[in-house]
Amino acid sequence: MLDKLRLYAQSLRPRLSSFRHPSFPLRRLLPPASLSGLLPIPTDAGTPHPPSAVVVLSIIVGLPVALWTYKSLMMIIFQRKIIYMGYLPIGARKERLADMPPAYTAGMDCEEIHLPSADGAAQLSGLVVRPKGQTEPPKAVIVYFQGNAGGPLHRLPVFQTLLSSLYPSHAPSSSRIPCAIVAIAPRSYWTSTRRRPTQRGLLADYTSAVQYALSHFPDARIVLYGHSLGGAIAVCLLSELREGMTSPRDKRADATAPGPEGVDVDTKRIQGLILENPFASIPGMLAALYPQRWVPYRYLTAFVWDRWDALEALRSAVSVQSKEAEREKPALARLAHRMLVLISEHDEMVPPEMGRQIVRAALRGRREDPTAPDVPVPEAKVEGAAAGGGEAKEVARAGTKMVVIRGALHENAWDHRGWAEAMREYVREVVEHERW
Repeated sequence: MLDKLRLYAQSLRPRLSSFRHPSFPLRRLLPPASLSGLLPIPTDAGTPHPPSAVVVLSIIVGLPVALWTYKSLMMIIFQRKIIYMGYLPIGARKERLADMPPAYTAGMDCEEIHLPSADGAAQLSGLVVRPKGQTEPPKAVIVYFQGNAGGPLHRLPVFQTLLSSLYPSHAPSSSRIPCAIVAIAPRSYWTSTRRRPTQRGLLADYTSAVQYALSHFPDARIVLYGHSLGGAIAVCLLSELREGMTSPRDKRADATAPGPEGVDVDTKRIQGLILENPFASIPGMLAALYPQRWVPYRYLTAFVWDRWDALEALRSAVSVQSKEAEREKPALARLAHRMLVLISEHDEMVPPEMGRQIVRAALRGRREDPTAPDVPVPEAKVEGAAAGGGEAKEVARAGTKMVVIRGALHENAWDHRGWAEAMREYVREVVEHERW
């Protein structure tokens, strides 16, 4: 009887084999041995194994290194997308002059122009802007070099302020300066050809813009005005234009694309250079954006393709001392001692120190000993209330002027009265002064 009850009780116990499936063995439910360092596996004593020190160290060190390596690689691959942002703001390439609000073009006559790049690789779009009601031919033509985003249409308020200060409608004719602005959109910007932008390509584009200004305004004096990245482009272009030569000299031996050769550029008619919040160089900007030495991105300067090294170009230009090499001197050597540098006091993008470095390099070239250390930049206040409150500070030595717009940010210096006054004074000096 007891044996029968024992057999009956055993028949009621569930067997582990009854839960098994022939295609799903039970061992698949258990963690593999390779994960034993990550998952706490109960032992016979019931206590889990902690992760090994090697695994913990790999996670703590390996994950940040992997992420930094990935981001660094992406920055190298897409660096031209970061530097040349013709796609911003969204829809910038589809905007048209006719679509602009009337307030944007008030007081101006705007003409849309199209011209080929000097290397023939792109068709460029641009604007020629004049004060409304101006009947006399311009005495000064300003060729505008834009920053790294947007297009000429986004600079219409800047052009309004500049033209109204040079040619005020309410002022007597004797105080007006007949003028015009030529602003082209380089390749990949606005409606210009969507071709990959490069340093060599943009130099060809702006060479074409300068040539257009020289040919269409034969009696005017030309002033190059560059903002932000455009300031570095203007400096680098002038370093390629040689006095007494008719085209930029390409110093890159490894260049394979056609360059802006054979373009007539009368450099003697370029009489002014204005730099507003200019880059010193792209590598310098990289170090400024990532000042921490433990962050790896500042060490990617060796992989920068388009360096736009305005500071080095300026130092090289002003170091030419030989009179026998006068025809080989770059146009930058002449204009570096008579340029205007505008700096926003609270520039949140380009460090103001970069503008001061450019001024120091220009002043250093005036001395007999070019190997001496950079001279300090003195500052003297010049009162000039801004539209939003503030004042300007000016530095002048050996013809080079630096104006610091107090309270201004990277993009809104033009909205301050000190900016307009400095621009008007400088352009008037270019027009009335004997040729430099």
